[in-house]
Amino acid sequence: MPSQMSLNSIKIWRVVKTISQFVMTTLFEDNVYMVVENLHQSDAAIELTGGEWDGLVYQYGKVGFENGKPNINFERTIRRLPHNVEKTEEELKKHLNNVELKTLMGDILVEVMQAQIRKDNEQRSTKGTD
Repeated sequence: MPSQMSLNSIKIWRVVKTISQFVMTTLFEDNVYMVVENLHQSDAAIELTGGEWDGLVYQYGKVGFENGKPNINFERTIRRLPHNVEKTEEELKKHLNNVELKTLMGDILVEVMQAQIRKDNEQRSTKGTD
């Protein structure tokens, strides 16, 4: 398995239905974020809802895992700053460097990846019983 993978292979928009089937409460169910689509983009994005970052929209880029460590590294592009923030380059940099925000984005990424893995496993087990 390669150490780098692109989120293009993870169909975020298809995960929305799967996430709602979790037994435990997820960030998605807690309305921390929602998946949004842009007609001019091929990949979906994540919009944070409520709180300090309400309205912030971003997309994931390359995702990588560190060998032997439980760390995930990922690129992200902020497409829209939060509603209550002035739209300046300085604010963009501030948000990109915010450790708490990056942690939340990482938690959401892990949740989306776990949902996709569950969905793939369910599809494989269903095909195996047909």
